[in-house]
Amino acid sequence: MAGWAAQGQPGAVAPWYATVSFWLAFVIPQALVGGALGLTTWGAQVRHLWWVWALLIGGALAVSLLVNFTGWGRRLRGSPLFWLALILLPAYALALHDQYWLLHPAEIFEDGSQTLGISNEAFGKAAFYAMWTALAYSALFIWLDRFRGSQPLVWLLTFGWGAAASTWFSIYANTWVGQMMATTQANSDSGSRAAVFSAPFVEEFAKATILILLVVLWRNKIVSRLSIVALAGLSAIGFAFTENIIYYARVWMQATNDITIADPEGTMIELVLLRGVYTSFGHPLFTIMTAAGLAIGLGHRSKIVRVMAPLGGFMLACAGHMLFNGLASTRPTSALMLPWYLALGLVGVIVVSLIISVVANGQLIRARLTDYQRSGWLTARDVEVFGGPLRRVKLIWFAIFRGPKTWWRTTRLLRRATELAYLRNQMVRGVVAEGATPAPST
Repeated sequence: MAGWAAQGQPGAVAPWYATVSFWLAFVIPQALVGGALGLTTWGAQVRHLWWVWALLIGGALAVSLLVNFTGWGRRLRGSPLFWLALILLPAYALALHDQYWLLHPAEIFEDGSQTLGISNEAFGKAAFYAMWTALAYSALFIWLDRFRGSQPLVWLLTFGWGAAASTWFSIYANTWVGQMMATTQANSDSGSRAAVFSAPFVEEFAKATILILLVVLWRNKIVSRLSIVALAGLSAIGFAFTENIIYYARVWMQATNDITIADPEGTMIELVLLRGVYTSFGHPLFTIMTAAGLAIGLGHRSKIVRVMAPLGGFMLACAGHMLFNGLASTRPTSALMLPWYLALGLVGVIVVSLIISVVANGQLIRARLTDYQRSGWLTARDVEVFGGPLRRVKLIWFAIFRGPKTWWRTTRLLRRATELAYLRNQMVRGVVAEGATPAPST
């Protein structure tokens, strides 16, 4: 305990074993093992198998030792992203596990009737069809996050948040609100009340929470508005991926248990085309609205705008989601062509604005790197290479053929140059703290 006491002395540095992160590296993995064995369904099946306990606890202890007693482990321990991954990845697995056991078994009511559960076959077929939409949109948003690309782990955590955490929260919240809104009156619109008045707020809040979390813990790494939009899109497409699996699987179960449906595969394909192709832009479109408000707030000097812009973006996303769900729930498919064309027009406007943003970001990087050139920090050749989007792509392409180490160092150099450009832009706009400006020499 002398280490913590030493922290109170001016200029004293606590020993490596007296830091909070050192002990958290032991506590968190063991707590995750305890939660896995105590809270999950499969835990009841293996609690009497001592060797399973030993393997899990030993594995968690090995992770703790590697993190605390190796050089790369201690560097990892100092990253907020490491702790975020250590907590969130097991939480995602637990959320998906809980949703599986919520949907897989059949629900039996008091009168003896029961609902159709979702079989493993249905989950497998649904995941296959939902996968292609998720892959296409994920590739698009990762490409969009190109100038100062996030780490692959950030992409995984963001997609996983939408696919696991957001869907887990939404399925419970929407079920509860639906029960509160239930009525015994013969109202044809009673079943769509939760979808219109509850689901938009619950789902948009759940999908956007990861953006707030990353901005708080990883603020100095999210330097581009395009990065925020790309991460929002990944969270949204992760949510749509899991939601599509549930919808496709339910339709498959209903079609295979209804003798009036002659072609279950065709029935499922119809829904795949509707949700996975024609209206696949829905969730990304709404979450991007929240991200746009957040990006405007982060880039503005006014405190009022910093608060109101994210709130306005969120409310706009909820309004669009409410309109989308309301039309889909109360009108036949044949009457939705005009709203669909209008939605496509809005998507086209957003796509054009994103393309303009990509071009503008390239010009911004070149202009701010030119400021460093004028100060003598960079050469004209540096600005030409690091400031041109096509030259950056060419540089990475040739680095690939010089080996993994050269490629890795080249991409790191490009990231650092991009961070310098965005830092200079924030200094010009006056939205960074005084610590970004070097102290005058004496």
